[in-house]
Amino acid sequence: MTCCFPSLRLTFPVIFCGINPGYMSAETGHHFANPTNHFWRCLYQSGLTSNLLPPSEDYSLPERYNLGVTNLVDRPSAEAAELSISEMKAAVPAFLQKISRHRPRFVCFVGMGIWTVIRKALQQLQRSSGSSISGSQGQGSRERGVKKDMKGAEKDSLGLQSYKLVHPTEAGKLASETFLFVVPSTSGRVVRYQFSDKVRYFSELRELLRKPQAAIATQDILPIVVETHGLDI
Repeated sequence: MTCCFPSLRLTFPVIFCGINPGYMSAETGHHFANPTNHFWRCLYQSGLTSNLLPPSEDYSLPERYNLGVTNLVDRPSAEAAELSISEMKAAVPAFLQKISRHRPRFVCFVGMGIWTVIRKALQQLQRSSGSSISGSQGQGSRERGVKKDMKGAEKDSLGLQSYKLVHPTEAGKLASETFLFVVPSTSGRVVRYQFSDKVRYFSELRELLRKPQAAIATQDILPIVVETHGLDI
């Protein structure tokens, strides 16, 4: 299935990223198509959309709400657990290239599992000599924080994350950095979080979107420069 992006390279407030399509989404060609999935209800209840959209209208998100939707892995499965770690890691470079191309203010990962894969990939790229992603130097407490994170001391959590992607300056590009945000999985199979909890995190994202970029506290967020060529994990 394809991503919900317009043909023009516009800057999105948010690109939502799921881990991979379920079988119903693959069969219908629409994101989060299973009727038990809470994604579309969360968008509406949080105010990110003014109408409750059916999955069949996912194509309208870019034009109506300037929102994008994509997946890390294209291969469908009944459950995300059917994907291998290596399969997910292999998809990260293409995903980062996609984000660098569209440059949203936020990438919102739908589910903790996908963020864990992305975070570990970013750490591995940081550690690799000659990698295409590198943290800025002289960041003081942020450098110490990232060293602690790279040792595995940081626990994955929902909400705004401690990394942001910094894009190379290009003429005509509006967004120079992308914040990373995580909401609970919206799958009906995931019962760890109640629907109200899921809406709360979507609402938190909406409140961040209302703030000017400069008003978001970034003292504990590590900037990572994104290069789009030669990514290798």
